[in-house]
Order: sequence, then structure tokens, then C-alpha cells
Amino acid sequence: MNKKHQKLSFFIIIFLLILNTLPVYAWTPEENLSASSAILMDTIRGQVLYEKDADSLFSSSIMCKLMTALIVIEKTQLNAKVTISKNAASANGLSLNLVVGNLYSVEDLLYAIMLSQANDPAMALAEYVGDGDVNKFVGYMNDKAKELMLNDTFFVNPTGLYEKRQFTSTRDIAKLVKIAISNPIFNSVFAAKGIAWINGKDSSVLANQNKLFWSYTGVDGGKIGTTPQQGTTSVTTATKDGRRIIAVVFDKNERNTLTQTTQLFDYGFSCYNNGILVSKDIPLRSITIEDIDVNLISKMDVYYTYPIGESYIKSISFTANEKLILPINKDTIAGVLNYTLNDDTVIDVNLYSDKVIVAPEDYKSKINRIFDENRDLVIIVFVLVAIESVLFIYNLIKLIYKKLKKT
Repeated sequence: MNKKHQKLSFFIIIFLLILNTLPVYAWTPEENLSASSAILMDTIRGQVLYEKDADSLFSSSIMCKLMTALIVIEKTQLNAKVTISKNAASANGLSLNLVVGNLYSVEDLLYAIMLSQANDPAMALAEYVGDGDVNKFVGYMNDKAKELMLNDTFFVNPTGLYEKRQFTSTRDIAKLVKIAISNPIFNSVFAAKGIAWINGKDSSVLANQNKLFWSYTGVDGGKIGTTPQQGTTSVTTATKDGRRIIAVVFDKNERNTLTQTTQLFDYGFSCYNNGILVSKDIPLRSITIEDIDVNLISKMDVYYTYPIGESYIKSISFTANEKLILPINKDTIAGVLNYTLNDDTVIDVNLYSDKVIVAPEDYKSKINRIFDENRDLVIIVFVLVAIESVLFIYNLIKLIYKKLKKT
């Protein structure tokens, strides 16, 4: 190597060493996001990893579309055909220009709701499921919100078109998505990047408007929506190393919401982990019932989310089943182990006996058991004893008769 190359190599090494010592900027929760409202939630049990004004109320078209999709999935079949009414085709706001009188499958309209921000497919599905009555469908939406305890949500229409009386929160959106993705059909629609779209004689591709599908590794679900009077909401799920988390961000424009979503994902995946809180088949508690010691176990591995490097467990308590009496089988809940995490999440773990415990036998029960187990032999012995008794009595009578005869 000549001197020129040696000098170049030396400067490259020095440059790399200096670069390596420079601090790398990474967002931390202490800095807070600029978003109006945001939340990062784990999908296992809904633990909140980050939140900012997550209970603030605002109008979100996303929430209406997500709930509309869930109600439709629960109340009808994907292959059912929907005839587009004049009312649906002329829905206010963004439109896919559905053709009046044409038939569309429920499945295609569901994908249209999730991938686009159009209002006409949502209106068409609401009319179909509500038997022509959109208000009836909105009633289904509000009933479902109460069922899922979305206490900061109220619906006025299925499209998300701005209404003063219609509101939700980023926390409720995240809670809805956590529950809804457990439905395989909803999860499949929510995870779609795009579909072929046929509208009358025209054909095109409907692509998901949440750009994180193409810019952030691991994104496996998402939607974006804008309410001009309020702002843009993005809801996105991402999975890494088997962990799936939900980010909901509400801010003034699309760019801000997506940028802050990636910051939340980076934080959630780098600073938190999923691990086993309780391992199955391992004795966790021991109780005494009628002078018999009983070991209690969990029948399954129980997982939780925790900050890396912390146990994150605030307290543990145990509540025994006071009504237990022998015998005890392995399906009877013998007690509950209660874990409270540092974020006040409560995890209840049902405990069961590690084996069948039978009551000790008393004398009468023991005799009955022996008799039941040896019934045939007991009958034979009983017959033989009866025969011997008859013979004994016969011989005794015969002997007495002889003596009486002699006298």
C-alpha cells in the first residue's frame, strides 16, 4: 500500500471513530409528541406504553369507518350482494362514485371502507345491514360502543362526516382496534395494502392510504382519515419479534401523524418486551384442605408487557376459593393469583390443583368400596356361607332329633 492510500485509510478510520462517538437522536416519552392526542397500546392485554391526552374528545372519521366495518362483519356475510341506492351514491364527502342500482359484494365494500376515505361504501353497507334505515345502523354502532366500554365515543353517522355531537378519543380507537383484530375477517381487511377495484365498466387499484405500509418494516394493519374541521387521525399496527402494538395519533396533518407513529413504534419495540409472567404447571401456591396439602398451578403460560430491564410488578396477592371441599378435580378453580403492574394493569391468574385430590375414606366408605370392587367374590362367599349355615342347621336339627328319640 502506498503512502497516499495509507493516509486515505487513516482519515477514513478517524472519521468513522468520530462518527461513532456522536450522539444518535432518539425520541423519548419525556420529550412528548407534538400531536394533539396519541396512544401506544400493546395488543396482548391492552397495556398502555405511551399516551398523550388520550382521553381528549374529537371527531374522527376513522372511528366511524372502523366501527361500521366491525358491525357489518358481525351481522352479515361477505358474499352477500348490496344494491347501491341513490341516497348511498350521493353521500356527502369523498366518494368512490358507486353506481346507482349496481350490485357490490359486502366484502368489496368493506375493503373500500378500510382502504379509502370514501363515504358512499359506508353508507351503502349501513343501509344494507340496517334494512334501509341508517339510523337503525347507527344504533347498532352505539350499542356496540357501550358493549365494548368505549365510554368516550358517540356515533351520529356511519361515514365519519363531521358532526358536533359525534366524538371519540385515541384511547377508544386503540381499544376498538385491539378487540376487532381478534376477528380474523376484520384483521384481514385491516391488514390489506390494496385490492383490484371494479366499478361498473371501470377498473383500478384501491391502495391503502396509510403510507406506513410501505415505509415502516413490520406494519401489518392501518388506516388514515381526515376530518377537515379537526385534523388527521392515523391508526396503525406493527409486529416485530412476535410482538404486535397499536399506535393511534391525531394531529393537524397526515405528515405529522405518520412521523409520530414511527417514533412511537421505535420506542415501543426498543424499550418494551413481552415475557412470561407465570409459567404453566409450576407450583405457585399451596393450600390446605381438610388436612391435605394441595399444590396450585396455572394451566397456561401468562404473558405481559414490561419495560426492558424491569420486572414491572407492583404487587402480588392471592385469593383462595373458600368453598372448596374434597374431592377436588383438576378443573376446579382453587384460587386466583392477582398481579398488579406498575401501570396499574391487573392480571388475574386462575390456579388449579396439580392433581386430583380425593377425601380420606371412613370405615363405612372403605367397606362399601371393598364390596364394590369384589362384588362377585363377595356373592360367592355369601352363597357358601349360606350353604354352610343351612347344612349346620340341618345337622343340628338332625342331632337334636336323634337325642330326643333316644329319650
